[in-house]
Parts: sequence; C-alpha cells; structure tokens
Amino acid sequence: MDFFLSLRGSKAGPFSIFKVGELLERGEVTPETLGWHRGMEEWLPISEIPALDAVRERVLAEKEDRESEAAPGPPPMPDRPPMPEPPGPFPQAPLPGTGAAPAQVLTRAAAIDPPRPFVRFFARMFDYTLISVLVFKFSAIEIVQPHVGESVADFMTRYLAEMQKPEARQFALALVFSLIGWHVLEAFLVHLLGTTPGKAIFGLRVTTNEGNRLPVLTSLGRSFYVYILGVGFYQFPFILIGMVFSIIRLLTSGACLWDQHLRTRVEGKPLGAVRILLAIGAFFVLLLLQSVSYS
Repeated sequence: MDFFLSLRGSKAGPFSIFKVGELLERGEVTPETLGWHRGMEEWLPISEIPALDAVRERVLAEKEDRESEAAPGPPPMPDRPPMPEPPGPFPQAPLPGTGAAPAQVLTRAAAIDPPRPFVRFFARMFDYTLISVLVFKFSAIEIVQPHVGESVADFMTRYLAEMQKPEARQFALALVFSLIGWHVLEAFLVHLLGTTPGKAIFGLRVTTNEGNRLPVLTSLGRSFYVYILGVGFYQFPFILIGMVFSIIRLLTSGACLWDQHLRTRVEGKPLGAVRILLAIGAFFVLLLLQSVSYS
C-alpha cells in the first residue's frame, strides 16, 4: 500500500509503510502530519490512520526505550540543602510560548516538485521534433506543400498520391525505427546524465525517489514504458489517448504510471523568463532546419 504525506503544504509520495516508519523514526514527520492512502475519503493525521497504527506504535516504543536508556541517573545527595537564590528579573529569558518552532527537517527524498505536465509534454515534443527533423534531413522525400489558391480537396488529393510513393513509405519506416532507436538512446542519456536535450532545455531531470541516478535497466524500462503507454508508439489515435491519460493522472496523483511503478521522479527547476526564451529559440531553430529540409 502506498501512502502520501503533506509536507510543507505539498503532497509528497508515494511512500511505502516502511518509509513512513523511517520518516517517523528520524523525526522528519510527526503523528500529527497529514496522510492519505487509496480508499480514504479525506486526509487525516498519521495518528488517526489505522493502516499506520503498527508502525507508529513501534516507532514510539523504540523512541521511549532510547530515551530511558539515555536518561542520566540521579545526582548524589548533597550534604545540606542549597540555599534558595532570591528571585530577580530575567530580561533575557523568553516568554513561554513565544519561542520559534523548530524547523521541520526534510530530506531530498521527502521533497516533491509540482507535476507540471505541460512542461514535460513540451520537453518530449522537442525531442520528438529533433529526431523527426534529423530523419527529414537525411531522407529523399519531398513534403507536399499547398499552392496559392489551391482548394483543400486538391491539396489532399496530391498529398495522398505523394504518400503512396515508395519514398514516403521508406521515410515512414525510417521514422519508426529512428524513434525506437531514440528511446534506447534516451534511456542511456537518462542513466548517465539524468536528462535529454528537451528535458535539459526545460530544466527537467529524472532521478529515483531518493534523488539518485537511475540504474540502466530502470532507465531502459522507463523509456519504453513511455514509448508504449505514454505516446502510443507515436501513432494516432494511440498517442492522443496516451498523452491525455498521462496528463490527467499526473494532475490527479502527482506521478505518471511508469514513475510510480519504477519508483522514479522528475525534478524541475523554476521555469523563468530566460528558460522560456531558450525553449522558444530552440523550437525556432528546429523549425528553421525543418523548413530548410523542405525547400
């Protein structure tokens, strides 16, 4: 069973029951921290979630044992009772209840980024466009362009006739194999660098839930998870279904299906004005290269 916790006002997770116990033991969360798991109607404190009773009681018992072992013994009896000191003003003493509350310590694994599905969408579309432009660049196909004053029916007739040529079929086959090869390359890029060209432009990085680099098999599995379920082999209508499902799931649960199953996460830097201009410029360069290929 996976649990989600409210940390610094944000939803964090999913965590296993053992991870929740570890966070309780280290003091990074308290029994008053709000939590939720599938089947609950609302967020409740950890102390009121029945599924966490056993781990909470174990952590509290271990904490009491450590405190009792570390408690000092009684001091030796004095020869005579000390004389009480006369009361006096204490201007330096803080008033009760006015001290600053101790800051809650959060590890990197407990931190969580906003989902930002559309940033991730444009990052993947940049990678897809990059591969498509490269395939166009080295192919002999001529892209059908509409003529001035040409009707839609005439253009579609010319387009369908062009798509029946052997060159068009060879191009489609080359694009399919290029995208499969790209997902293999993407897996190794994520394993080595944690990012791809599109993700780097948008400030995204893929890590494990603990913030570590992905193992190569996990990275390869994630890449083809996305290829099959996320973009539907890049074939209509499967690509539309996969992307809509991924966006909805990311907005509702905070993680895509493959990230939850493989225990991975996508970290992101703030998307400031400089990064937005960089992304627009990168897409413009790709479109410029694509137009040169068509001309």
